[in-house]
Amino acid sequence: MKLDNKELYNLLKEKGIENFFHANTLTTSLSFLENKGLISRGLVETKGLSQTPQSSDEIDKKFDVWNDIFLDVVDLHGHFPRQNLYGPILFKFNIEFLKEDSLEIWVTKNNPIYWDENETMENKYFQSVCELKEKWDEYDIQRKMFTVRNATDPILFDYLEKIIVDDPCVSIEDGAIVLSKVLKDELSMLINKELISKNYFEWRKCSDCYCKENYLNLTISDLKRLFLRN
Repeated sequence: MKLDNKELYNLLKEKGIENFFHANTLTTSLSFLENKGLISRGLVETKGLSQTPQSSDEIDKKFDVWNDIFLDVVDLHGHFPRQNLYGPILFKFNIEFLKEDSLEIWVTKNNPIYWDENETMENKYFQSVCELKEKWDEYDIQRKMFTVRNATDPILFDYLEKIIVDDPCVSIEDGAIVLSKVLKDELSMLINKELISKNYFEWRKCSDCYCKENYLNLTISDLKRLFLRN
């Protein structure tokens, strides 16, 4: 259900929420940066761009969210003491675009990977900003996924504030590939092409977080999926 953008903006302000966040892999993030905006997985596929396959892809198509862009209202890397599961590159946007009504925003009651095919739209999505406000505390923050429905163009980079990059402190292939160096080199190429300013980038500094330990425990194939072009 499409929510009223201005009412949603006011609710988020009331909650002290100033930003939206989107985390992704290096491969998918490079497609965003090269095209100057977030792009739905469906549009990436249509344009023939590169993106990292996700286990949820078939579910997203089944439940008609393949052409949607997903946003969180917290940095889940900071909210939980662990890395963002979708990838090491985090885009941080301000919420000011909600003052306009050009984008169609829906808010889920749970991640679509947990939806049942017999579930009603009322169980999948909040039906109004009023309902979202009344039931805000009944749903975990990560379950309330803010989606831009049927995005037909790259979006939101006019509202981009920062790009926060993880340093996993991990090397692979007997030390031949240092993952943080790969990230730095790939992103530097885009900066040198003047596709994005270096001023947007910030390396994440963690304390009291399990991200480094978790990265060390990932398989080589998972690390390559997250940190290398694929």
